[in-house]
Amino acid sequence: MSNTSSNGALSNLAIEKAVLGAILQDEENYWSVNEVLSMDLFSTDDHQKIYAVIHELASDGRAIRVPIVAGRIGNMSDGQDAEVYLSMLLHIASKEDEKVPLIDFAHELRSSATRRRVIAVAEGMLKAAKDIAYDPQQIVDRANERLADISRDAQIEFESTVSQTIRTIFESASSRGTNDIALRPCLVGLEEMVGYYPPGSLILWGGGPGSGKTAMAMQQMLFTSKNDPATLFELEMDNMSLVARSISGETGVSVRDIMRGLTENQLERLLEAERQFQARRLRIVSPSKMSIQQIRSRAYSHRRKFGLRMLVVDHLKLVERPSKYRMDPVERAYENARDLKSLAKDLGCVVVALCQFTKSARQKEIPEPEMEDFYGGSLEEHADIMLANFNRNDWLKRNPPRTNQGKAKEDWDDKLAISAGKIEVYKLKDRFGTPRDRKVFHWNGKLTLFQDYETVQTSMMDELAAANF
Repeated sequence: MSNTSSNGALSNLAIEKAVLGAILQDEENYWSVNEVLSMDLFSTDDHQKIYAVIHELASDGRAIRVPIVAGRIGNMSDGQDAEVYLSMLLHIASKEDEKVPLIDFAHELRSSATRRRVIAVAEGMLKAAKDIAYDPQQIVDRANERLADISRDAQIEFESTVSQTIRTIFESASSRGTNDIALRPCLVGLEEMVGYYPPGSLILWGGGPGSGKTAMAMQQMLFTSKNDPATLFELEMDNMSLVARSISGETGVSVRDIMRGLTENQLERLLEAERQFQARRLRIVSPSKMSIQQIRSRAYSHRRKFGLRMLVVDHLKLVERPSKYRMDPVERAYENARDLKSLAKDLGCVVVALCQFTKSARQKEIPEPEMEDFYGGSLEEHADIMLANFNRNDWLKRNPPRTNQGKAKEDWDDKLAISAGKIEVYKLKDRFGTPRDRKVFHWNGKLTLFQDYETVQTSMMDELAAANF
């Protein structure tokens, strides 16, 4: 392969030669651009080999000298002598009237390399689209996956000092004025338990069926979206049912009322709610299925168009993976959690992933949630905060005493009465605070609404303990 590129002007050969020449001229120049440059940003095999040798020498702490680099390169294209070619690069760098603007050139090479990869994706899409053997949705999904990879690779991770990070925090706080950097929970009890939700964090929120995970997440998003943009990826419920349930607490119109037909008064309340919610900055994406790449791509689009401070995925196991092979549900959940944590960091927003507990976790003898209920506990390493809902009343109904008389039945009736209309939230992990805690919230199932208790939060626990639970 010769030192030419099929992409013409996109190859930036002159800039590549100037950058390599400047590094050979003074090895300190390598350290000024090594965070931006990588071997694949160069458009020819020869330039990639030269940079790879330079990187290897620098990483080993050895001197970057023309004879050493030439000796390691070996043969070059068209039979060129390596030392002669490197000397030519030195000559190009020395001819610059002023110092080579290395950092600007490095960013230019990165930009050109990204553009070449985008062109390759576009050409591949066009070729596949003309072949009727390919399913159009598969073409789009594959393109989304490759574009997501390009987007990640195009980002530059810089090292920083503590002082620089403090300055970043200061500037971020100053730019927001009186607004908080982190997001406030929708309930006082949650705020007492976890404080605020930090940007860049992944919150795993689990529970069994009927424990109110989706309702809690939607209540949080409605609260957050009063001031901050939020997006929900709803893979389990129908959009209309979800919204109808979520606003019933504010309208007093339940889903059952909607299904049975609304009165004039209820219709007026819905219209009033429609006007009130126009200002909420909440968007709901509710396809029948969605891959992790599609979620990532849509999240970036929402941040660019509308802003994005909170993202919720309902629920983790339903997010599809780009694999030709059938994945174990635990493995799929693990990979999705890892990618969502990465997405939280990249976007600088709060990501909440809802998790359905496994059947075995719901059938254990001691019903209170533990980390192991999150698909065997394998997701713990990715989560910053782990919360779990527990509907004790529902669990008791599904686990009645073996006899309908005697003390066992009386104790069961007492526990059932105490837990009615209440849902417990357990904190199982918190990178930013105390590791374990639990709170009890009033649960209005008809209106799909959580509320704080005005009484001491531990009172239910005391009552259950007194009932020998």
